[in-house]
Formats: sequence, structure tokens, C-alpha cells
Amino acid sequence: MTFEDLPDTWAAQPLEDPGLAADVVDLLVGHADRLDGCLCLLLLDHDLRLVQPLMVAEVGPERDPWGAREGLLAVLAPLDIGGVLGARGRDGSVLLTDTDRQWHEMLLDVCRHAEVPLLGAYLATPGTVRAFPPPLGAFGDVAS
Repeated sequence: MTFEDLPDTWAAQPLEDPGLAADVVDLLVGHADRLDGCLCLLLLDHDLRLVQPLMVAEVGPERDPWGAREGLLAVLAPLDIGGVLGARGRDGSVLLTDTDRQWHEMLLDVCRHAEVPLLGAYLATPGTVRAFPPPLGAFGDVAS
């Protein structure tokens, strides 16, 4: 699916469905942002509808994800929001890299400390949008 599949009423719908969330990420993370590298946070209200996207642009492969932690925590912690969806935009393969996983882990850490649910995380490349696997805690910390 792509942003072209979004229903006309998507803005009024909760983004708890991973397919709908991926399509919204596809809409909001533009091609140029993917080529330059970015981190996009979709801030959601308590009904899990999009309130505001927050784009951190030009996050190339050389940028340390953990260097963004304090700034993101300072932004998220005081907000009264119902959740966050995160998207790492970058050029290249649709396969998750170690750097992608570091961005995901940093975002999980920020959301835990800000006490904001991370409802999903996505990788947006020029070719596709794909979901990161949920953290092991979502399965009772059981590795398979």
C-alpha cells in the first residue's frame, strides 16, 4: 500500500492500524527527506489521531542517533499526547541496518522516559515503507 491508498477520512481516524500508519508515513516522509535522511515523529492525540508531524531533517548516515536523544526527550516529555509513531527516512536498501536499529532503540528509550507510548516505528526508503519489528517487551520479553 502507499499514500495513494489513504481513505479520504484518514485524518479523522486513529493510527493504530499498522497499514494505515504506514500509508500516513509514506505521505508525510517525502522523497527528498528519504534521500537526505530524516527522523519523523507523528504526534498523536489521546484518540490516536495525528495532531502534528515533527520532522528532523538531514539526518545522514554519519549522525549518531543517541546525539538526538536529549533534544527529542525535551520536546516529548512535557507534551500531553496519546502516543507517537516514528519513521526513519533514508536512501538505500529496504533491509533494516544496524544504524536503523540504533535509531529505533533510541526512539524507544526516549518514549519510555517521556512516558509516551511508541505505537509503531517505520523505515521509509525511496522504494517502500516497512515496519520495524515490535520490541521484545511486546511479547513478554520472550525471544524466539
